[in-house]
Parts: sequence; structure tokens; C-alpha cells
Amino acid sequence: MIGIAELGTVAALTLFAVVGRGRSARLISLFAAAVILLTSDVLWQIAGIGMTAAQVLPGAAGGANVTIVTSGQEVLVALATAAAAGSGLAIAATVALHRYTAYRAAKRGNPDTLKATRAEARNKRLLGILQREHEKLKSVREMHRYMELATRNSQITVLFQDVDLRYQWVINPRPFLIPEDIVGKTDEEILPSAVRPLVVGHKTRALQTGTTQTFEIEIPGNDERAWFRMDVVPITNEANKLAGVVCTAIDISRSKRLDMMRTDLSRRLAETLQRFNLALRSEKIMVFSQDTNLRYTWANSDETQIGSIIGRTDEEVVPAADLTAIADLKRRVIETKRPLSGEIGVGEGMDRRWYDLHIEPNLKPDGTVLGITCASIDITHRKRNEEQMRLVMRELTHRTKNLLTVVIAIARQTSTQASTVEAFVPALIARLRALSAAQDLIVADEWAGVDIGDLVRVLIGQFIPPHSSRVRISGPSVILSPEASQNLGLAIHELAANAVQYGAFANAKGSLDVAWTVYQPGDTEMLKFTWTEVGGPAVSEPTRRGFGMTVIERNLSRALRAEVNLDFTPSGLVATMTLPLEGIVPFASPDRTMLAQAS
Repeated sequence: MIGIAELGTVAALTLFAVVGRGRSARLISLFAAAVILLTSDVLWQIAGIGMTAAQVLPGAAGGANVTIVTSGQEVLVALATAAAAGSGLAIAATVALHRYTAYRAAKRGNPDTLKATRAEARNKRLLGILQREHEKLKSVREMHRYMELATRNSQITVLFQDVDLRYQWVINPRPFLIPEDIVGKTDEEILPSAVRPLVVGHKTRALQTGTTQTFEIEIPGNDERAWFRMDVVPITNEANKLAGVVCTAIDISRSKRLDMMRTDLSRRLAETLQRFNLALRSEKIMVFSQDTNLRYTWANSDETQIGSIIGRTDEEVVPAADLTAIADLKRRVIETKRPLSGEIGVGEGMDRRWYDLHIEPNLKPDGTVLGITCASIDITHRKRNEEQMRLVMRELTHRTKNLLTVVIAIARQTSTQASTVEAFVPALIARLRALSAAQDLIVADEWAGVDIGDLVRVLIGQFIPPHSSRVRISGPSVILSPEASQNLGLAIHELAANAVQYGAFANAKGSLDVAWTVYQPGDTEMLKFTWTEVGGPAVSEPTRRGFGMTVIERNLSRALRAEVNLDFTPSGLVATMTLPLEGIVPFASPDRTMLAQAS
């Protein structure tokens, strides 16, 4: 029974090998049928010598013994299976014979049928190729649509030009360009003349060198200019020959305009900062920031007395004597989060500087203090002016008191010497005028002192021009103190008034010689002042001492420790006054020293 089944399997495989589709499948089926047939025991038992059909048909495959058919039912099954196998073999043989016959007939006697068969096969192959190409074209169209969408949203234009730089296609052209107006044309027909050489030059270089060229161009328009970044890529075909260039034009107008705006804003900001810093420097204003540790983080200038302060703290910048007041003021701002102002001094002596300091807290959005920003205005000049004004007021008060004392003394002495009011008033006015002249010299030199030569010329000039040939003035430069100028000035006035009334200027022939020298007979320097009159009327020693003599002899002796000698010679008066130099030159009082420093 097993052997008969094997024969049926062989018959089925053979039938499939004949009528089945697919060359490979048919060959495999045929090969499998041959293997089963050659390995079957039935084949070899049939081929055995002296065996009967009854022995062969029911034999088991691969069995060592042959079972004799004793049942009629088994015989019928075996016969049916054999019939089925035989039928399969017959059908397979019939189909194979039919195909072979048709093939031979087509080959020999019916060429049209062969051609039709071949044409049908060729059409099927072409149809398959067309279907595959259609799928490819559909995919390319989808990619093209996606590319158009992407380039449109990103302001990118893609163009292809052949080796003659003639446009073949364009994707997402600019609004003012139409693809139909571009394709088939060259750059000479499309681009403005201003940018044509640059663009054509880069494209030609890309074709010649086979390398990508990247550049930027500016295209002028009616309303506004446009900028593009161009990438020119050379393209080769399947034969590795140059086919043209693909150009990608990316609109960078917005970024260019932003760059221009940023550049313009940076320029304006730099100019504003320059003006701001110039204004701050001209007004001696410094602006700086510090963190919560009072470390300097920013300053508008490095022009400080100690150079750059960035990265340093107040302990490194401010003298220890002034640190506490400044640090306390800044700490108070950090703690209270409120601005404060104050005047602070830094340094000592002539190097001490004064500043008007305004401090603001730097706050985060949540109110946390980041640090402080300070504006410091140098008010040293103002402070010195204020100090100078105080010193001047003190000096003025002192001078006014002295002057009033002198005026009272002059008025009292003049009144005692004058017998009538008519004689008192002119004498008082003349002496006050002399005092005023000396005071003008004192004020002109800011109370620093008066040169003795200037004092002599001014007081003599009230009676006779000091440059007259009748007057000779000589002597070294000696600066007199304000007190000495007032007292010696009154004495010179009295001598000049006496010369006009009784002495050298009482006639047209007399002359005056005023000279002074400085000498040192011992440890003290002395000033010798000589007044010599000649050529005037004959004089004689007066019998009484008037106001003039009192001023010359007593006042000078008491106020300036002078030794006065009045010699009334027949030729004229000779007055000699010897004074200690240390009593008549300016002395360095504290107020005067501070006044000089403030000036």
C-alpha cells in the first residue's frame, strides 16, 4: 500500500511539473518526483526476477519480507490506487504531449502563433516596466511638490542651467519672475547689468573648476533692495560628464536689513555713549556699579587717581581713614533698598578730593538686591571755593576792622590838628584817599601783599606824575604786608603832601629822590627807606609837630618798629626810615596759608 501511495505522489509531482507555472517550481517538482521514484521499493520489486503481481503490489516500502495478498478488500484498494496513479501519469503525459505538439506545430507550420506568443510576452514585460516607471514618476512628482512647498516657505529658489548657462527649470521663482519667462534664457537676458558679471563669473568658475561657489549678491529694486546668498553646484550625468549647474538662491534680505539696523543702532549707541562719557568727564562725574560685597563690576572710565578699579573692593581703593563713612553709606542702601546721597572726602592735605555721591540699589524682579549703582560728582573745586570764601570773609572782616580803626585814628588826629571845619575836611579827604589807594593795591593782590615800588608811585602820583623828570624812584622789589602797606602808605602820603606845600614841589625847580635798600647788619634783615628833597624853598625845622609828623614818627615806630630820622637841611627835607624786614613782609598765618592753597 505504501508503494502505491509513493507512485501516486510521483504522478502528482509530475503533473505539476508539466502544467504548473514558473520554471523554477516546475523543475523542483520534476526533481522531487524523480527522487521519490528512484528510492521506492516498488520500482525495484517490479524489476525483480520471478515476482508475481500479487507479491509486488502490496509490498511495504523498504520492508525485508513481502506479504501475500489474502484479502479481497486490500486487492481492491491496491487496484484503485494503482488506477489513480495510472490516470495521473496518463494525464501528465497527455498534457506534455499536447504542449510539445503545439510547440512543434508553431515552430514548423504556424509562425504567426509563435510571433503572437512572443509579442504577448514582450508586451507583458513592457507593461511591467511602464508600471515601475510610473511608480517612479509618481514618487518624483511627490518629491517635487514637497520641494516646492519647502522652498516656498523658506524663501529659497532652485534653478538648473546647462553648460551654456541656459535655464532649464526653476522652482519657487521670485514674485517678479515667471518660469515661462526664465526657461530657455541666459543670465545676460534676465539679470540686471549691475550684478551680471558677479553671478556669471561664479557660475563659470564652478563649471571650470568643478567646485561649489558660494557668494552674496545685492539686487536693486524699485521699492527696496534684496540680498541673496547663492550656492552654485556643478552637476554631472551618468557618464560622469558635466551637465550644468544647480543654483540655490536664499533670500537673506531680512537678515541683512536686521544686520544693517543692528550696525546702525550700534553706531548710534557708541556715539551716544561717547557723548555721555564726554559729558560725564567734562563735569567730573563718574558712574560705577558694585556687587553686594562692594566689589567694582563696571565703571564708565578708568581715569581715576589709582587707575582702573574694576574687580577691586573699597578696602583696596579708599583710604582707611575714609573707608568707614563710605562703606556705611553703601551698606545702608543695600539693607534698606532705598537710594541715598552724601558728600564724602577722600585723601589728605592738598590731595584730598570731595565727592557728591548718589547711590541707587540694583534689584532683581523679585526684589533681591544685586548690588548698587553710584554716581560720583567731583565737588573738590566747589568745596575749595567755599573754604576760600569763608577765609576771605574772615580776612575781610579782619581788614575792615583794622581799616575802620585807622580811619577813626586819622579822623581824630586830623580834627585835633585842624582849627576849623574848612581845614579839617580837605585834610581828612586827602588822607582817606591815600588810605584808599593803598587799600586798592592790597585788594588787587588778594591781600597777599603790595610791592613797595607800586605803593610809592601810586601815592606820589596823587600830587605829581611819578614819571616826571622831577621824581626819581629806585630800589629792589620788596613785598609789604597789608598792615605795613597801610602804615607806610600814610607816611608816604604825608611826606608827599608836605613836599607840595612846603618842600621840593612848592616851586618849579625842586626834585625828589626816593630810594630803598635791603641790608643785614646782624641777624635781622633791615629795610632802609630814604626820602630826599632838593631844590625847593629853604626849609627849617618846624616848631611844632603836626599830624604828618605824628604819623611819620610815632605811628611808624609803634606799628612797624621803625627808626625815623627827619633832617631839615637848607637844601630840603631828608627823611630816613629803617624797619625790620620781618615786620613788614607778609607772614604765613593759618588763614592766609589756607587762603593761598584754596586759590
